[in-house]
Amino acid sequence: MFKSLAKKLPHSLQLRLYHRYDLPRQAALARAAAERTGLPLLETLDLSKVKTSDTVFILGSGASINEIPAPRWERIGRHDSIGLNFWPVHPFVPRIYLFETVARIEGSEAIFDALQSVLNRRANDYRRVVKVISEVWPTDARQLVFELPEGLYPNLYLGYSSTVIARNQKELIAGLRYLRRLGIFAPGDRLPWHFKYAGSVLAALSLAVRMGYRRIVLCGIDMGKAEHFYHDPQRYPEEGGWEFVPRTALHMAARRLEFLVPGQEAVVHFQREILDPAQIELFVENRSSKLFPNVAEMPASLWEQLAAPAAARVER
Repeated sequence: MFKSLAKKLPHSLQLRLYHRYDLPRQAALARAAAERTGLPLLETLDLSKVKTSDTVFILGSGASINEIPAPRWERIGRHDSIGLNFWPVHPFVPRIYLFETVARIEGSEAIFDALQSVLNRRANDYRRVVKVISEVWPTDARQLVFELPEGLYPNLYLGYSSTVIARNQKELIAGLRYLRRLGIFAPGDRLPWHFKYAGSVLAALSLAVRMGYRRIVLCGIDMGKAEHFYHDPQRYPEEGGWEFVPRTALHMAARRLEFLVPGQEAVVHFQREILDPAQIELFVENRSSKLFPNVAEMPASLWEQLAAPAAARVER
């Protein structure tokens, strides 16, 4: 009954009520999980000690990752990077790893088992990587956050996110402006929580804005079909057979639902409402992304600039 009545309220009121309801709920879930696991909360991390460059690469799992040539990987390796979710399948080790806990419930067993297997295998490679796990579930079911390998615990933090109510682009814009007025996207050394909408890409963008990066490059954020870089059986013989949803289906983040503006639209609005006013550049690495041409392709001239040595890195 409450949800039914809430839907009849003006969006401006819905937006505020949901924010005041959801944020404390997510915080409570994260704090309970932190107490159970002994993991520190993300808000305890000094982000200024993590950031080592003004450019950051956000690494998604789209198939275009396999088209990135070796010289570009060398340039990416000179700067900060944020890997998302199934990124540890790839041999490149990022500076930051942002991933969601998965509940082993009906329909999600394969995802849970696959991600847990990868994390077990790559734990030692990621010991020095700053890792953030979030999205704790309010359920008694098995959750990844409670079954992580001990080798992954160093530099691992427990975070949480919140979103906005938005049934269309107009409401999403209103939600972004509301959060911007609250100071959620202002640069800072601490991050109590991050904004998330239509997938992990906006969570990474929210983190990047908070950390004060001046240029963000989206790699493998294809926003098309659910085909991923690890589906290449020659490169990834162990993971090539994974198919959590049909590969020809539209990516979950790109779908339009009652309370979900497709991810490719949400990213563009985030750019216009949050990044552009802060004079933060946003590019895609590959124009095959559905974000192009609304999000420009990284110019060759900038790739050449990135070949210069980055500032001295913090010891990892």
